Amino acid sequence: MSINILPNKWLLLLLLVMGVCFAGYCAPDPFKLGQVTPEDVKMTTYAPDTSAAAVVLYDLGESSFLFTKGTQLQFKRIMRIKILKKNGLGEADLVIPYYVRKDGTKEEVLNIKGVTYNWENGQVTKQQLEDKAVFDEKRDANWHLKKLTMPNVKVGSVIELTYTIKSDFFQFLRDWEFQRSIPVKWSEYRVGMVPFFEYKHILHGLLPFHVKDVKVEHKTAPIVVDRKVGYVNMEERGTISMQVVQYRWAMKDVPAFTEEPYLANANDYISKVEFELSKIQYPNQEPRYTTVDWQGFTSELLKDEDFGGQLANTAYLKKTAEELVAGKTDYLEKVKAVLGHVKSHMRWNGKHLIYTQNLRKAYESRTGSAAEVNLVLTALLREAGISAEPMLLSTRGHGQPVTNSPMISKFDYVIARVLIGETNYLLDATEQDLPFGMLPFRCLNGQGWVVQAPAGKWLPLTGLETNLQQITGQLKIKPTGEVTGALMENYRGVPALQVRSSIRGKGEEAYLKELANTSDDWVRQQVKILNLDNLQEPLKTEYQLNKAGEDQAVDLLYLAPLLTHGQEQNPFKLATRQYPVDFASPVNESYVFTYELPAGYVVEELPATALLTLPGNAAKFTYVAQVINGQLQVASKLNINKTLFQPSEYGNLREFYSRIVAKHAEKIVLKKKL
Repeated sequence: MSINILPNKWLLLLLLVMGVCFAGYCAPDPFKLGQVTPEDVKMTTYAPDTSAAAVVLYDLGESSFLFTKGTQLQFKRIMRIKILKKNGLGEADLVIPYYVRKDGTKEEVLNIKGVTYNWENGQVTKQQLEDKAVFDEKRDANWHLKKLTMPNVKVGSVIELTYTIKSDFFQFLRDWEFQRSIPVKWSEYRVGMVPFFEYKHILHGLLPFHVKDVKVEHKTAPIVVDRKVGYVNMEERGTISMQVVQYRWAMKDVPAFTEEPYLANANDYISKVEFELSKIQYPNQEPRYTTVDWQGFTSELLKDEDFGGQLANTAYLKKTAEELVAGKTDYLEKVKAVLGHVKSHMRWNGKHLIYTQNLRKAYESRTGSAAEVNLVLTALLREAGISAEPMLLSTRGHGQPVTNSPMISKFDYVIARVLIGETNYLLDATEQDLPFGMLPFRCLNGQGWVVQAPAGKWLPLTGLETNLQQITGQLKIKPTGEVTGALMENYRGVPALQVRSSIRGKGEEAYLKELANTSDDWVRQQVKILNLDNLQEPLKTEYQLNKAGEDQAVDLLYLAPLLTHGQEQNPFKLATRQYPVDFASPVNESYVFTYELPAGYVVEELPATALLTLPGNAAKFTYVAQVINGQLQVASKLNINKTLFQPSEYGNLREFYSRIVAKHAEKIVLKKKL
């Protein structure tokens, strides 16, 4: 979706400013390359976090508006990083992203300078980054990367990098992250806002600011206006006065962000500031609002030639659609036929995109991005007479969408929504092994936006498929401790998709071989996989299992009754947690094993029955071990019914899993009769 920011007439009136700079760029830089002290280079540990492999000593960014070549954004950055351990050497590999539009116009990355400092022979040595060490790489259609590796970096090095980006795309005011995967001693961002543009500020994270300052400075700048009088070009000079709002945010002693289990996307919780252009208003003109409401957002998307426009002329799909639904009267059967065709006809190229320039070309080439695959699906459904709409979402790796304000940058993926009666079906044709009505795990991320006139709407990203992992076994224990028997594993939903995808990726033969050799203690034989291609049925794995025992009978036998399936570790190791626990989908795990006891042995010790529940039935765990008709039966069932737990609920959830681990670790003791 393009935004035409600047009226041409303002190139004559306002934007031919000679030598003007804002946000302090006419003054000396507050921080200069080269101010590295011997103490920085000789540092061996970072006191606030002695485990840190590296630490950011200083990171300063400044954004300002320039008016020397039209209206431009200028972003300057300078950062200094100390390498403390071998596993911190990767911090010397640096990437600078910059924007490129499809018409070829792009941001300029200028003045890249880098220095590596080392302590050698009792003094600080320097090695400059060479221009030839900077490489250009295309990441996707709109973003390119400047990639570099700092020279002569080793444990103990201090590296410095500075660069400038000049941009004509001032809807993309640079965001700033104060927190990283390594600790940060000082991080600061400054922005000088001119009165012609308004940006919303979006703050993320839980850490407090050390500096959060706003002040207004009065600026008077010269302007040059070119006028044509008859055949003569005349230059008129004048001045323009404005109030520039100077923002300054800084954090100090920022701890490293630690990735925790069941965290959808770290970027949702890292301390940072983001911007969204909301209004443009030049002197004596009506304001133009670039942040529209959801109705305007939807309307623009439907008119955009790279999105809704691609669905406006899909007659080339009509014949195919008619053939797919010929003879079918049930709408659901029609939908399944179209979905099956797209899944078999097209292959996803792995790209998470929203727009496409040529949907027909993607269909004919039989490959495309998520947008192209699922927009083809939407178009084919419509041609088949089915009510279908494209639906925007943000994948788990992209972060949570912003639901209170329409921002296209907060979406990175497209699926199809089909409405039959009162039921919504969310469909994705990128995955060959997805059952009908199920979404890939990457898509299970809150809500998605249905792009439907007049205003669109949010829908929860849930599927119809139940997530199930069910394992049963009939086993026999011998006096030597040897265990043999048959196991059957049933999977539905996300677990089934994960197993099927693993089999597709490795090949069935390689997968079976790996499964047979998973454990040194247990041997799997005669492995069979059932319903691999029948996606609407549970994926089943059947095999014979054997665990060797002693050379002769023993008096006491110790049995881990859940074999290799017990919960061995608590995934929640931290005493407290600041971020939500996101399971993405409900958990339904069931293990039922029946053992034939060896003749002449009795049960000496048996784990007590357990029943654990969390408030509101958010989670439930049951464990029963009992002897019935001379057979030992063990059943363990875990249900996580609530997919998102807030930090205030973390303590209960952590204790819940601790008790599961403890219960699964309990042994059953069999004793030989005297």
